Amino acid sequence: MAAFTLTPVYEDGAFQIRLDKALAVLELTFLIHPDKEHFRNGYRLAFDAAASKNIKYWLTDATQIKAMERENQVWLLERMTPLLKANIIRRFAIVMAPECFVMTNPNQVYEKKEAEPQSAGLIKVHFDKDAAYNWLSSHITTTVI
Repeated sequence: MAAFTLTPVYEDGAFQIRLDKALAVLELTFLIHPDKEHFRNGYRLAFDAAASKNIKYWLTDATQIKAMERENQVWLLERMTPLLKANIIRRFAIVMAPECFVMTNPNQVYEKKEAEPQSAGLIKVHFDKDAAYNWLSSHITTTVI
């Protein structure tokens, strides 16, 4: 497993963004259950950081989100899919609370469609942050060195 050194780049009462520039990893963590604006603002700032820092591996810790609104699911899908299809983001891990996962349509939002090209980035839902980082690092150690 790669050892991550995450440096804070942004934090407010709703979320924080941390980066490991050397390994091209971004972590977006929701600190509370966000309203629509905090949810979208968190992702907007993370998208900007990912673009400016050439991020390839992304982890969102959404364990504080207890229910994901359909409107936010669609919004996130519209913005994340182009980054994955273009292989800009190679792996996107999301850590969710089980109760949120049950109320989310993971096949629509978080799962890679079978028809997408093999080069597209991968998405995987986790219930444990360590498991998510292990999944990310299993790819990083074989491509970054």
